[in-house]
Amino acid sequence: METNVHQTLYPLVRDYMNALGTSRTTVVALKSYIEAVRRLACDDDQFRSSLLALNTVIRETEPKVVPLVHLIEEFEDELQASREKDLAAAKSVVFKILQNKLQRFEADTLKLSEQCTSLIEPNDFIIAHSPTAYIRDGFVRAHNELKRPFKVLVLKQDFLRTKDLVNAFDAHKIDYLLIPEHNLSHYLGQTDKLFISAVTITAEGQAITGPGTANVVSICHAYKVPVFLFAESLKFSHRLLPEQRIHKKECDTMESDCRFQMTSFSHDFVGLNMVDHLYTEKGETAKSSGAGPLSP
Repeated sequence: METNVHQTLYPLVRDYMNALGTSRTTVVALKSYIEAVRRLACDDDQFRSSLLALNTVIRETEPKVVPLVHLIEEFEDELQASREKDLAAAKSVVFKILQNKLQRFEADTLKLSEQCTSLIEPNDFIIAHSPTAYIRDGFVRAHNELKRPFKVLVLKQDFLRTKDLVNAFDAHKIDYLLIPEHNLSHYLGQTDKLFISAVTITAEGQAITGPGTANVVSICHAYKVPVFLFAESLKFSHRLLPEQRIHKKECDTMESDCRFQMTSFSHDFVGLNMVDHLYTEKGETAKSSGAGPLSP
């Protein structure tokens, strides 16, 4: 039963991460957790064990959703300190703890978006690769609030993420150019910056990113286009790259009349030595190590 639950939830989490990004996935997961607790019907003595079982699945996702894992582990520590045995009282404590975690993460994400906004300068031509919500919102705020003229080179990759970004640019009349990711070389002499985000940053200084990011960062680094990486502090991990559970998929693929086996990975990883500027919600931070203040 437990294996079936894992097999169901892991792809679901990956789909959310691909479509929404890690930050919005963390927010959606916390809201879903709160709603699940609200609906949970069980005996008083089964409540905590039910939560711990769900927490185990969250910790073992492939790849790890590090900010969510941090928040869930903090939640467990605070839950252990409570002594309520009545189901209604225990639920009330859980709601309060999780709402505080949600508000904290949303505040950090908003501050990170403000950092992104401040780095968009007049007449910039910025490459956007698989950007998360706070990078998208940074572009919107720079355009609407700061009235800064700039242009974005959108690299088409994942359909849903590209659609989300392009729809936002169209709605706010932000100047952009959409190209296939593999055509980036034609514009490197014109671009000023590359904005990327990360799923997590590991202890040895590897940023786990969306697929294709490593290639884009490499070519920008070679052409001396400054690479800006944005990540909330909660995305820093003390664990190493192999422990982040990047999902490997092997499947038979049919094209025309040819069948072959395809191996793919859910995410890339980029060394911080390839990144020029690393920003958290607190501002620019040293990129000599991926070690952060917390540790799943």
